[in-house]
Amino acid sequence: MGTAILRRYVLIGAIGQGGVSTVYSAVDARQGRKLAVKVLAPSLADDPQAREDVRREALITDRLRHPSVPRVFEYGEAPLPDGSVVPYVVLELLAGVPLTERLSRGRLEWPEAVRIAATAADVLAVAHRRGVVHRDLTARNVMVSPAGIKIIDFGLATAAVRADDTGAHPVVIRRGVARPDDRALPSHPKTAFARPADDVYTLGVLLYEMLTGRSPYPPAIAAVILAAGRVGHLAPTPVLAIPGLPPPLRDLVRACMAKRPEDRPRSAAVALDLWRLVDGVHLPEPSIN
Repeated sequence: MGTAILRRYVLIGAIGQGGVSTVYSAVDARQGRKLAVKVLAPSLADDPQAREDVRREALITDRLRHPSVPRVFEYGEAPLPDGSVVPYVVLELLAGVPLTERLSRGRLEWPEAVRIAATAADVLAVAHRRGVVHRDLTARNVMVSPAGIKIIDFGLATAAVRADDTGAHPVVIRRGVARPDDRALPSHPKTAFARPADDVYTLGVLLYEMLTGRSPYPPAIAAVILAAGRVGHLAPTPVLAIPGLPPPLRDLVRACMAKRPEDRPRSAAVALDLWRLVDGVHLPEPSIN
């Protein structure tokens, strides 16, 4: 494309498309490094809610500061060639492929599935401790690369007030954009009802899909159920008749997908149990071919 943001970030080409934004590969003309830049669609430049969605995702993603979450380098607003002024976010450019592409070739062996799920659970544990619910943990939002696993797209993430979280403090993102502490992070108007237990359920679904190669739901309704946030009402009882699967893993998937949210384990406990399962097990390099 060659379009420049603030005469600094040269957009090369689109690499992702969301509901309100486009993600471009880009080059930082000052430092010569490759980055990703997420830009709000110009058609939504005058939409306050869409602008807030971009800001919310930038603040929440930056707040997590987890090695398996893309780094946020900058957030601000910039004029485009058509005269519109839109919010943008400068992010770490990720290599690899979405987990959906890997699953299109069939199920994963359980050690690889557990390693991916353990990383996701670790991210969720940090997010939940800081009052953030991801709300969209699906295979398309897990990036697999030789460098490791990354959990992406916090566009539907919502923040909840945590009375017991007293360690937060204001930080400033470059360009002078203040990042509030946890108590001031904004909630998503469409997902403010979400709870950490909902993330644990979708983690169970993700594990099921990796272990079996299929969704626990009929294909026609899977996306509708997850998008509507009704996992707690329509949770099936998972059946994992897979030879060689460790019984504790089978039990953990069932626990994560318990019908009642209060019966599901906490994300931190899930992460610990998953890492224990692969402790001492030889893990192959992530397959992205």
